[in-house]
Amino acid sequence: MKVWTTVRLVACIGLALSFAAPLAAAEEDKPKQILFTNVDVFDGFSEDLIKDANVLVEGNVITTVSTDPIDAPDAFVVDATGKTMTPGLIDMHTHIVFMTPEGTNSYQDEWDAPGGGAMAAQAIRDDFLMKGITTIRDIAGNSRGIARASQRGILVAPRIYTSGAVLSHTGGHGDWGDRNDLEVSDYGAQVQHSIIVNNREDVIEGSRRNYRNGAHFTKIMAGGGVASRFDPLEILGATQEEMEAAVEIAKDYGTYVAIHGYHDKSYQRALDAGVRSFEHGFLVSEDIVKQMAAKGEDIAWSFQCYMSINSFGSYESMPDFFTHEQKLKGVSVGKGARNAAKMMRENGVFITGGADMFGPGLQDKVKEDITCYVNDAGFTPAEALKFRTGNAGKVLKWSGPLDPYPTYALGTIAPDSYADILLWDGNPLEDIDLILDEDKLVLVMKDGLAYKNTLVDEDSIMYRPAEQPLTRAQVPY
Repeated sequence: MKVWTTVRLVACIGLALSFAAPLAAAEEDKPKQILFTNVDVFDGFSEDLIKDANVLVEGNVITTVSTDPIDAPDAFVVDATGKTMTPGLIDMHTHIVFMTPEGTNSYQDEWDAPGGGAMAAQAIRDDFLMKGITTIRDIAGNSRGIARASQRGILVAPRIYTSGAVLSHTGGHGDWGDRNDLEVSDYGAQVQHSIIVNNREDVIEGSRRNYRNGAHFTKIMAGGGVASRFDPLEILGATQEEMEAAVEIAKDYGTYVAIHGYHDKSYQRALDAGVRSFEHGFLVSEDIVKQMAAKGEDIAWSFQCYMSINSFGSYESMPDFFTHEQKLKGVSVGKGARNAAKMMRENGVFITGGADMFGPGLQDKVKEDITCYVNDAGFTPAEALKFRTGNAGKVLKWSGPLDPYPTYALGTIAPDSYADILLWDGNPLEDIDLILDEDKLVLVMKDGLAYKNTLVDEDSIMYRPAEQPLTRAQVPY
């Protein structure tokens, strides 16, 4: 009898433990909760802050935003009284593989791809992520591997959407070879920072190659540019047929095309071809602007303010690594930038933006591109932040099935959004220059992990020392 009793007891204990183990594991697997209380929220869109709000983060996602109390008894509570919460900033126009001292000319005779990649990794960590830019759109250059490394948790880095190699015709804005080259022999093209295309078939092959290797959208050169040597601003780039081929393949992959261009003819070809993202455009007429406005949020104008108005504001302010001819082109661009911004705003064009600032002396002050929208181009602080949060997040989702972060929204503080969150000691909607004071940025959170946090002690679950590789792969919830 005692034996049977013991057996039954052991059996009961074993049965209980068999249930308890999964329950304990399930409890352990539950995402950690962080509750921000009493915080004023800029949601990425509205000009009015949500005052005294409560925001619940579970794992890597924002689940609740409410002015009523949130019932989360197990959450770590962050009292954010007096602070302003914004989405992580998004830079929609950068070139991370050109964070080298000589910019696009670096790969001619000075740096190889591993050297450029190392400089890129350092810049996007220190000058982007740690300063509150939690997502970037790299829009020309072979950053496909860097983007994958960030996505897989190998790098401390922002989220990266990349075009991969830019498509450029011979002698175009993406042709960085030597003047006397008889064939495509420059190192930048060989490592696919650019792909030289000269007909429809080249565009199709280049586009498919990019997508095969990890690009999320296509960038094609539609006209001349400043930071290149063989292409006056006035020239046209991709032909109508080539532009249409790029759009056709992009649509086949469920994504979109962005163009580089400055003047009416480049923009008109792109509009007719079905391009969706328009970079620069500082020499366009109001007729083009009205065509863009009529398309609503089906297309976007991407504004690079600081470089066009300040760096290109005069011959003397141009980057030192530019040649005389490049500086003359830059001054021409700078003259039209304020007028283009004014027309885009007055006609209601859907706007986003990115700094286009790379290399020493520029990469460390990319947020000045945002303050430029207000101080030099006449936008409000709320508009400036919207361009670089909510609007940008919408455009990133145009990558469709190629979107590397498809599950939740980006650029907004709202339920079902990635927990990319900044806390400011003050209100940047009242004073946009506040974003340049790194002491005022008290929290940088990407994907639910805090990379900068001056609000809590080191033994807090919210503390994440920035020098460690604190990506979700190494520190999973």
